[in-house]
Amino acid sequence: MKNNFRLLSASVALGLVLAAGQAAHAKEQIYSLMPNTALSGVTDPYMADRTSIRKAWPKKPADPAHLKVGWTEITLGNPWFVELAKGVRQTSAKYGFVTDMQVADGDLQRQCSQIDNFVTRKMDVIVVDPTDTIGVAKCINRAVDAGIPVVTIGTVPDPSARILTTISPNPYENGFGAGEYIAKSAGANTPITAALIIGVLGNSTSESRLNGMVSGIVYERMKALGLSTKKADGMLRGYKLFEQAKKTGHFDDPQLKFKVVALAEGKWTEEGGLAAAEDILTAHGTTLNYIIADNDSMAMGAMRAVRGIGKQGEIKVAASADGLRVALEQIKKGNLLVTGMFSGEATGVGAIEFLHKIFYEGLDANNLPMGSYFPAGTITRENVDQMIDPNKDNKFYKYTIPPVKTIPQIKAEATAG
Repeated sequence: MKNNFRLLSASVALGLVLAAGQAAHAKEQIYSLMPNTALSGVTDPYMADRTSIRKAWPKKPADPAHLKVGWTEITLGNPWFVELAKGVRQTSAKYGFVTDMQVADGDLQRQCSQIDNFVTRKMDVIVVDPTDTIGVAKCINRAVDAGIPVVTIGTVPDPSARILTTISPNPYENGFGAGEYIAKSAGANTPITAALIIGVLGNSTSESRLNGMVSGIVYERMKALGLSTKKADGMLRGYKLFEQAKKTGHFDDPQLKFKVVALAEGKWTEEGGLAAAEDILTAHGTTLNYIIADNDSMAMGAMRAVRGIGKQGEIKVAASADGLRVALEQIKKGNLLVTGMFSGEATGVGAIEFLHKIFYEGLDANNLPMGSYFPAGTITRENVDQMIDPNKDNKFYKYTIPPVKTIPQIKAEATAG
């Protein structure tokens, strides 16, 4: 009987240990919400293996001396994309790649036609900056079925797209870091009354940047109040608040002394940011102390609007991207609180460097995540001098191109962390 009792006790103990282990590794709720337009850049430590997905890989170039790259870009209509194209052009020339960049002008049908044309011309690889994350998936898969691998940049497409990976700066984590900095600079006891300026609602890059900023503020305040030190808790609470702002234009979290009183679109331009900020200030200029924009250009417009009512210094302006040289100058002057590392040039250079790695340096592209994101980083008054590139041809911050990591590498790092 005693032996039976010992066996039973041992079984129960083992069961409790296993249950505790499973609980410790239970999937956090925030990761269950993915994919999501407001979570682009969040790395799911539970992501599925992609080895078995047909991706037209491995592939060798028809002419080893001259890789033929077909590239379809959303637009060249603003400086970010112009600098991306410059990075692509210069790095392609360095390696002898023949890169044909065509512009879709935001038109899905035109982009799909360009992809089909690249297939007809038997390009070695196709790079797509998606105009529509869902609609472009079928067009990408047609190319893959024809034996041509596809890499995306900037925005991760729908999971049905059988891409090798997406090369991009990190929208969410850049925003998160900027949000943490906002909260730290404000101090735990200062109420934050903010307005949000988003490029376009529904765009995953814009939504993820601003959701990241909101969530970074939330997380820093939760830590300061002793509510939680788990990043996933801050991410989830911030996400819920951001979703509320999307639906109603505002939210209020009295416990965290954090409220948003307005949300407006700025179309990613300085003039759009100016117009949005002017409307916001007309309605809320007496109560605001922060305007939070998802990119530098809109933040510049907001700064003009704040100057227009004589409240510079009282109403602080922050951004989560792009790290333009002109924005860095405003940080040095104390006019812009923070921005994030989201370089167009680095994105273009990084994509071509990735192609060189997989075609000529033996990097296995068969089990990469849907999104291969550059490490995030914030640029503030404390580090701006180190981020300014002495090469004035670079319109952004000084950057290096990080290695692309496989899914097993990412999971191992998440476990170790």
